[in-house]
Amino acid sequence: MGNEINRILKQFAELQHGNHWTDNSFKQVLHGIDAKKAMMAIEGKTNSIWMLVSHIIYWRTYVANRLTGSNNPPPFADFNLPAETNSETWHQALQDFESVYHLLRNAIHHFNEDNLDKPSPKKDQTFYELIIGCLQHDVYHLGQMMLIKKLCA
Repeated sequence: MGNEINRILKQFAELQHGNHWTDNSFKQVLHGIDAKKAMMAIEGKTNSIWMLVSHIIYWRTYVANRLTGSNNPPPFADFNLPAETNSETWHQALQDFESVYHLLRNAIHHFNEDNLDKPSPKKDQTFYELIIGCLQHDVYHLGQMMLIKKLCA
């Protein structure tokens, strides 16, 4: 595994679990969020934290697929919410969020660094742009979650 892959993996790990340069991580921001708070949104202006968690699950799955050579979307909808939003389904969403982190991490870990500048399955995008774009996407939504958590507390 190359040096660039290690740096990328470090960024994702810090964003997920802590010690990220932003001084925030998903673990920190999602701590203390129950199902009711996860469904709160700034009416007409934001998605809920739960919807953002679901959205990140979708796109991390899509990126993992692309890293393994497929451009197939995940077998579930983007911004997918369960039929019932309760403590049990929120806990499952958080488990799925952690699982998709490991899925993506594994796909990046096993990706050949020599292929970072090669085209991904998405037109006009390299694998490096795909991975870094996913990281940027996640940081953007982390910021949204922080704002929602603060304003809906």
